[in-house]
Amino acid sequence: MGCILSANNIGFSYPGSGKYLFRNLSFTLNDNDRLLITGPNGSGKTTILKLILGMLRVNEGTLKMRENLNIAYCKQDYPNPGFPISAEEVVKMGLYGRKIPDPGQAVRRAMERTDCLHLAPRLFSSLSGGERQRVSLARCFCQDADLLLLDEPSSFLDKESRSTLIHLLQNLDDRDFAVIAVTHDEDIASSLPWKRLDTEAF
Repeated sequence: MGCILSANNIGFSYPGSGKYLFRNLSFTLNDNDRLLITGPNGSGKTTILKLILGMLRVNEGTLKMRENLNIAYCKQDYPNPGFPISAEEVVKMGLYGRKIPDPGQAVRRAMERTDCLHLAPRLFSSLSGGERQRVSLARCFCQDADLLLLDEPSSFLDKESRSTLIHLLQNLDDRDFAVIAVTHDEDIASSLPWKRLDTEAF
């Protein structure tokens, strides 16, 4: 089992803020690891994901990733698209750039894994928050990623949808990829026996 990502004493400050959002933050992530990043709103959880995605750069320390690391990102909100697109078509987006013999089967399997195959023909814009979350996770699974990033996955979900999400995350442990999830939801945090990193400590 090899290291796919390592952060060594990284620090980040938004331009003009005059202060660091966090400093001296270190962690490593290996193949198949599960890491939960917790902390209150505004403590830098989503910023860490943006650093991993290359959308931002650290101000100090080093952030290293394995070469050609394939990352799938599931963000916390899904604005309605400006054109009609089905749930199945959203999942198919995860196949862009991949050459596989049976794309339809890959989409079906991904949707079955997140229990949303029955939503395939429906417009994505008509789905509830929980349904959109499951469809978006299926899109990530289609990417055959090495690392899955989840940004506040329980945001905008009702109680039943959150329970479904917790069950889904609990059953990710036999999957062949690493996961980093950020959350301030204590129900999520207390339900997942994952490694934990608290941004308030940095």
